[in-house]
Amino acid sequence: MPKSKSTYPEISDIRDDLDSLRHNVVELTKHVKKDGAEQTEVLKENIGQRLSSLQASGRLQYKNAEAKIKAKPAQSVAIAFAAGLAASMLLRRR
Repeated sequence: MPKSKSTYPEISDIRDDLDSLRHNVVELTKHVKKDGAEQTEVLKENIGQRLSSLQASGRLQYKNAEAKIKAKPAQSVAIAFAAGLAASMLLRRR
């Protein structure tokens, strides 16, 4: 003769625990998604700020290099020639 559910009260407790666990997992998933979205937004803002800073720095460096080249064009050509020659020699040795 099979035993009824009332004979094993642990089964009811296990079902309740499983239901509670399922609910907790769903809530945890919601929190992880929310926190992940917030973290993504913060990272996106930080990257945007750093990119803007790098762009401004790059423009400043470009203007400085341009001013130096205009001030001493012969020296700039000589430096570019020497750098090209050195690169050519290094690549030829491979």
